[in-house]
Amino acid sequence: MLPEIKAFFRSEWKRLLPLFVIAAIYQVLVFVLVYKLDPNLAERSYKPFGGFYVHSIRGTVEFVFTFYLLIFHACLPLLNKRKSWQFVWVVFSVFLVKFSFTALFEYERIDYSTSGGGSPNIEKFMREQKFLFFTISNLIVYFFTLIVSFVVAFFIDFNLRTRRQKELEKQKMDAELSAIKYQINPHFLFNSLSFIYSKTVPLSEEVSHAVLLLSDIMRYALGKEEDAEGKVELTKEITHMKNVIAINQMRFNNKLNIQYSEQIERPDARITPLVLITLVENAFKHGDLLDARNPLVIRTESNSEKIYCYIRNKKKTGPKELSTGIGLNNVRQRLQLMYGDKHTFAVTEKEDFYTAELTIHD
Repeated sequence: MLPEIKAFFRSEWKRLLPLFVIAAIYQVLVFVLVYKLDPNLAERSYKPFGGFYVHSIRGTVEFVFTFYLLIFHACLPLLNKRKSWQFVWVVFSVFLVKFSFTALFEYERIDYSTSGGGSPNIEKFMREQKFLFFTISNLIVYFFTLIVSFVVAFFIDFNLRTRRQKELEKQKMDAELSAIKYQINPHFLFNSLSFIYSKTVPLSEEVSHAVLLLSDIMRYALGKEEDAEGKVELTKEITHMKNVIAINQMRFNNKLNIQYSEQIERPDARITPLVLITLVENAFKHGDLLDARNPLVIRTESNSEKIYCYIRNKKKTGPKELSTGIGLNNVRQRLQLMYGDKHTFAVTEKEDFYTAELTIHD
């Protein structure tokens, strides 16, 4: 549990810190508001809640995590999806709940601070006047704080997305420069494959089909089908993943044991390219696919909420194939840059089995 908490604060401190500062300012403003009205009232009104410091610490923690969930996991995602009415409804609901708690809190505090001040009628009048004043004043301060928090959170989120986009562009540029440095002219490559394909058609239908699949995969890998965000249609990624599976089956005379399933409810979903293909290639490289009792399991799903991929393979026995881990590291970096905290990628390695799970949230 503790490592997960540390990881959370390590990844989210840039969002939490500004909210903490705003929350602290909010607590001070409320106290100053009460103190300016009546210094004795300020001391007495916080007494039933453990004093100013205890109440402020509790209120700050509550404020930070409430606003963190509200802004970064509710409001900003709704705004990014252009769901304005849902956004307004969420803000209104939270404000209504806050109004109810504020009214209850102020009533209890003022009831305590005005007790023993004279006749019942005077005490009642004082309670009503102070309750109205503090409730309205508190809500004005809260509303102002809410607006400031939204503005700060928006700029934080915008800055993080801009920085992530720049890192993606830099990585893409570096990849393009590396490709230019080491590449063979694509036209020469595809013309050569076309020539080989034409020559193998009369000789072997299987070989010619393999050449055609290889040509399609290489054309896809060059990134010609990416959109402005560097993504491709999920169905195209799956198609070329199946091409990789087909070529490997040909290599091993269709003796590989593969259990593939898919449930695509949202065919227009988009994904960063070559991610699923890399995971499948990794399974072919390190997996024992000749064991009929433990086949390679590949499962892909997509719906309105997420894209999901599950891959599980039995590990090879005997000498291990030399691996630098560049493929999986590249996948992790690209997913982090493209999706940030909107994805989870877990690789589990046990004694006999290797599992990779990828979830990309919409």
